[in-house]
Amino acid sequence: MVRLSAEIIATSIQRTNPLNERELCLRALSIPTIEHLSTTRDAFDAIDFTDNRLTRLENFPRLRRLTSLYACGNLITGVDAANLKENLVNLTNLVLTDNRIDGLWEVEGIG
Repeated sequence: MVRLSAEIIATSIQRTNPLNERELCLRALSIPTIEHLSTTRDAFDAIDFTDNRLTRLENFPRLRRLTSLYACGNLITGVDAANLKENLVNLTNLVLTDNRIDGLWEVEGIG
């Protein structure tokens, strides 16, 4: 497993995605937890955490620009809705396909 460090974030692919969003691609790095995202300095519209080892969506710093979060193919069982509501205020797209979420009650507090 790779720990998400400032160095990993700095050397990861940064691109403009098909939705014309500035995207940070953190795909398939076996990341177990979300940390050090404040080093992005709120420079991205989208972050792609697809195919990692995340178990919870939590520990986000304030990222006002972030509108899309992709977390498909992880091991996510829960979401810290209070953290997402407080720190990802412009989040409009959250993709959690192929995770271990038991029901909608896990994510209902986000909206």
